[in-house]
Order: sequence, then structure tokens, then C-alpha cells
Amino acid sequence: MNVNMDRYESRAEPERIAGRTEQRGSKMGLPSYGGFLFGIPFVAAGTGVALIGMRVIRVNPNSVHAPYWVLTAFGIVFVLGGLAVWSMAWRQFRENRRRQEIRRGGVHEKILSDYDWQTRGFAVPRWSKFVKSLLTALFLTLFFSIFNFLAFGADGPWLVKCVVIVFDLITAAVWWETSVILGRTLKFGGSRLDFTDFPYRMDRPVTLRWYPANGIDRARKGQFTLRCVKEWYESHGHGKHHSTHLVHEQIWCGIWRLDNPKVFQPGMPIEISYEPPADLPSTQLSADKPVFWEMDIQLDLPGLDFEEVYLVPIYQTD
Repeated sequence: MNVNMDRYESRAEPERIAGRTEQRGSKMGLPSYGGFLFGIPFVAAGTGVALIGMRVIRVNPNSVHAPYWVLTAFGIVFVLGGLAVWSMAWRQFRENRRRQEIRRGGVHEKILSDYDWQTRGFAVPRWSKFVKSLLTALFLTLFFSIFNFLAFGADGPWLVKCVVIVFDLITAAVWWETSVILGRTLKFGGSRLDFTDFPYRMDRPVTLRWYPANGIDRARKGQFTLRCVKEWYESHGHGKHHSTHLVHEQIWCGIWRLDNPKVFQPGMPIEISYEPPADLPSTQLSADKPVFWEMDIQLDLPGLDFEEVYLVPIYQTD
């Protein structure tokens, strides 16, 4: 089914995308074994402190200067941090092993070694986004509970209390977002984007076939965005003030917009076509500084809005 879009626009100026927390590339900046080794002290120390907090490991009560629940929370936070590092290391190890098992003689094999593509399309699992958001909310709740004790349980200075209140508001916002994601998961379920070609070439039009998810029948407004994105980690500060955060920078995008209400027929796919410039970089998800193409669909619906992002295999095959 073809939906008549109201207008099209493209942007070629680099622009950072705010609010991105999901790493698309498969490398973590350390060898896989380095990630596993890095996580061991966190898991070991966290397990020990948590067991002390749960009074499984007995210590002299006079050496404990905080409630046992604070020790338990502190230990669990360290364990979760170590498990997160292990998860990234395992993901990198699995991807490296998968690439080694794929023959590299032809173009098709090289593309499959770059990413575990399903040649038919990109399907979004129903519950994965909610589970990740829930784990993030639980981690922040445990982490900031320690600071809440220091600020309010131990009657800390007013400056500390004000800072902790800001942290609590951030945690509340994350819980709110988690509830919204749960609502979208229950309303829309999973969704998928089918590829009309695999892989897409840089010098040819890109036509994508999207199947509207359950719960989508009429949209007041919307936009279908194909974009090229660069990904890297950016560091700031030194020593104890050092911090690292994920950066996604859009270097080109094409947007089809719906400015007027549109009706979607259940189960009927929608085809959207783009003609990106041929001089843009192709997909390199296994590179040290990954580049990828994605389809971002946002629809303004009655009740909860629909938002989803799908990876698109656009490569230079010559």
C-alpha cells in the first residue's frame, strides 16, 4: 500500500542525536578478554559487600557504619555494573566468533560478517526495549538510594540534599519512560521493516516496506526518516572526573512527513522510497568507529504515540 506523503525534506549538516543510549556497533573499546577481566573486581567486590549486607557473611557490627540495606544496595550496584561490562564483552566475543565462521570470499559474506543481518528485513523484538529500560530504572533506583540515605537518612548538608533531589527526579523520569515503553509494547507488540533488496547499494534508490504494528489505524501526523549515523564514545575530564558517553551524529537524513491525518490498513505494508547521495559512507557496524543507516518512524496517534528505529543494510558493493 502506498501512503501519499505530504512533503519531503533532506538535511546534510552534521547533527548530534540527543537521548541515544543503545550502542549499535559491536566493539566496546577493549578486547573481549579485557572486558571480562575488567568486570571481575566489580562482581567480586559487589558480591562480598552484598553478602555482608544480607548478613550471610558475618562481620563485627562495630565496623559497619551504615544500615545493612545500604550495603546490600551498594553491593548489588557493583555486581550489576560488572555484569553490564561482561554482557558487552560477551556480545563482542560472540560477534568476533561469528565473523570468523563466515567465509570472506564474496561480497555477500563480507556484509554478513559486518552484522548478523536477516536478509528479509529487520524485526524489532516485542519486549527487549522494555526489559532494558526496566533494568536501567532498577539500577538507578538502587544507585541513588545510597545517596538518599547519605542526604536524608544521615542528615547531610542542604547542598547534597538538593543534588540528590535532582537525581531522584531523573530516576522518576526514567520510571515514567519505562511505563510508556510498557504501554507501547502492550499496544503495538513487535514490528518489522522488510527489505526490497539485500543489500541496498549506495548508488541506487532505497525502497523500504514497513508493516504497521498492531494498534495503528489512524495517525494525526508522522514522519519516516532514513538517516546515516556515525557512532563513537567521547571522553571528558581526567582522573576521578573522567566520564565517557555514547555519541550518535547524523550526517544525512531524508524525511517523508505526514502533516495531515492518514488511515492505515491493518496488515497492509507501506512502501517508502529514498534517493540518498552516493558519496555518503556505507554501513560499517564492525568498525572501530561504526557507521550505520537506520529508518526512524514516529507517528502521532490517539493515546500512546508510535516510535521505532530499524537498521537498514546500505553498502558500497563495488
